[in-house]
Amino acid sequence: MNAQEANVLLTKAALLDGRFRRAPEDLAQMAIEWSVVLSDVTLDAAIDAVRIHYRGNVQMLMPADVLVITEDMAPADGVRLADGPAWLRAHGVNAEQFQARVEAGERPARVLRELGVEVPGE
Repeated sequence: MNAQEANVLLTKAALLDGRFRRAPEDLAQMAIEWSVVLSDVTLDAAIDAVRIHYRGNVQMLMPADVLVITEDMAPADGVRLADGPAWLRAHGVNAEQFQARVEAGERPARVLRELGVEVPGE
């Protein structure tokens, strides 16, 4: 993620969390620092992480939160997030039940391990 993408991310986060609202020059500096920490995270994955974070948290999002969430979402073995439901069904997992557990705050990789599914990349 570059600074421009981090600025987009922080702007989207500000729509969900007023604590991100800053003066433009402060937001620009914040975006630069976030881009350094999140340099290997794509903007799309980071936006998904923001949405996941705020579904079950009232704490302000930090770069470490984005990293943890995107690591759980990280595609491995060529599996993309869009392939999720088909991949889950192919591995004997009810996609709706899996989604419900994730939305309840459980980490996807942990849910898969508990269901006896080999987690890609582990």
